[in-house]
Amino acid sequence: MSESTENLEQFAEGAARSLVELVQELQDRGIQYPGEAHRIYSYLTRVAGELRTALDLVGTSVQGLHDRGLLMSDYRGEPLDEVFERFSQASGRARDLAGDLHGNLSKAYSAVGSVAYKETLEEQEPAAGI
Repeated sequence: MSESTENLEQFAEGAARSLVELVQELQDRGIQYPGEAHRIYSYLTRVAGELRTALDLVGTSVQGLHDRGLLMSDYRGEPLDEVFERFSQASGRARDLAGDLHGNLSKAYSAVGSVAYKETLEEQEPAAGI
């Protein structure tokens, strides 16, 4: 495996670990105020957009390997064309789901933003009256 491939795998592993750590922290501590939720939704929305792009790039790379004849079926002997068709369908569906996730997270981000904005204004009002 090349150093470049190892770096890509390390980046993917790091992203997965970061999300696991986020989930663990949310379970342990939870959200303390709406502004915190707003920022978390902001990051998750960005992650979903990047996930769709990453899935698209991986799919394109695998398609390129297939086009150049650099893929082969594993020891089970299943025809490569069938395996590749399943991969293409599943990969396309995953990209679509990531796109849907991005859209839904964007809506949630906007909705929680209204609450977070109100919270910020309420915190500032007493300071303005001093």
